[in-house]
Order: sequence, then C-alpha cells, then structure tokens
Amino acid sequence: MKHAQQTIADLEARLQQLNAESQKIKSAINCLYDVIGEPPKYELEDKPDKMSNLRADEYYGRPLATVITQVLNKRKDANLGAATLDEIYNQLVKGGYSFTGKNDGIKKRGIAISMSKNKKFHHILSNDTWGLTEWYPDVKDKKETTEIREGNGIVDSDKNNEEQQKSLTG
Repeated sequence: MKHAQQTIADLEARLQQLNAESQKIKSAINCLYDVIGEPPKYELEDKPDKMSNLRADEYYGRPLATVITQVLNKRKDANLGAATLDEIYNQLVKGGYSFTGKNDGIKKRGIAISMSKNKKFHHILSNDTWGLTEWYPDVKDKKETTEIREGNGIVDSDKNNEEQQKSLTG
C-alpha cells in the first residue's frame, strides 16, 4: 500500500513537471505567432501561484511549528518541495508572523532551533533545506538508527569517539 502511494505521488509530481514544461513550450510558440503577426494558438493556464497567495496577517499570533508546516505544505502544493531557512523566514515575514528576536539572524536561528527540535521537520543536509518528515518515509530518524544499531550490538562510531574523548580528557 505504501509503495503504491509513493508511486502515485512520484507520478503526480512528474505530471506537474511535464505540465509546467508544456506551458513553457506553448508560451514560446504563442510568442512566435505574435512575432509573425498571428493570434496565439494555445490557451495558457492562468493558475495563481500558491506561494504568492498569502494574506499579510495569515501567520500572525499562530504557533511557529504550525505556520512553518503551512509554509512547507504550500511549497509542496506548488511543486517547490523543501525550503531553505531564508525561504521559510521570508514567507513567515510576508505572512505577518510575530518574532521575538532583535534582528534577522537571531530570528532565523530561532526558527532553525525550533525545527531541529521538532521531529515533524526534516533537515536535508546535502542542500541545506528543510522539509516535512512525512515527505521522506524511507529516511530513518538519526536517533532511531543509533538505538537500533546499539540494540544489535553495533555501537555508533560517533558515540564511540565521544566516549574515547571523555576517557582521554579525564
């Protein structure tokens, strides 16, 4: 069942990509028709961008984890996927989220700390972006993986290194 759902999600994502490509090609063809003085051949979908459709007070007075989840889900719906910390912060500011920090750096750090402590969010290290853990069902939680390895008699090498450092320093 899970495999079928993942396959459906993959196919729908691919379909959205192909539709976006199709729109670009149709737009180019219409531009060429315009150049030769003929009417456009294709009707283009005028679909509003879900990310720009944001009220100025949409996130005001709401919990941080809730609004970050909304931002990430809107990105997914717009086929944008995971987001950088800056992209998340910018959306929160546009949506009127009320921060407590004095400057942008402190506010962004607060967001990063909050997300890293919440299992709902997944940090993708390779491109420094954040997504929702539910988007990555095949990725194991780092803490869970360590516990499994220790349960099987395999000790995590990072943990081993920490213990060695402690024994050397006294």
